[in-house]
Amino acid sequence: MVEIRRLSAAELDTFLAFMDGPAFATNPQWAGCYCQFYLNSQPAKLPESELAEANRKLACGRITSGQMRGYLAFEGDKTVGWMAANKANNFKLLPAIAEDAARILCFVVDAEHQGKGVATALLNFAISDLKDQGFSSIEAAPRLAEDFRADGYRGKLSMFLRAGFVEGSRIDDDHVLVRRELTD
Repeated sequence: MVEIRRLSAAELDTFLAFMDGPAFATNPQWAGCYCQFYLNSQPAKLPESELAEANRKLACGRITSGQMRGYLAFEGDKTVGWMAANKANNFKLLPAIAEDAARILCFVVDAEHQGKGVATALLNFAISDLKDQGFSSIEAAPRLAEDFRADGYRGKLSMFLRAGFVEGSRIDDDHVLVRRELTD
């Protein structure tokens, strides 16, 4: 059974160990992001050799301050997944929306646990937890296609639709905006 915990300063070392270790075994091109891309006001213009360390430091500061939020999935004491979920307007590279809205942008699941419901467990936990935190709605932008690809880190459309999200407009040829209201 998978246990989900909200990211906090107490989980910083656990988050870093997952990101530094097994998180990107199947998608090494993502290694070094530490889910910082959308939190920055503009893409970092550092040499590739310095970018991962800069992102790691940003993640440490943002997790400690509470600016970076999300959820970790565990099987026993092993970290098996991560989902970035935050106040929508903390994602500086995306258009501003209502102050009480949340966004979900990224799923990372350990290679051995892919296809076993970890992303769904993260999403379902977040829906309840974000509502408890006072958010009125959640937005995400999953891929339209259901096949897994390297750019599929936003999750599958079918997973969001099963969780009660409503499909909105297309963002581009590959992604669609989905939204779920968190009213009683």
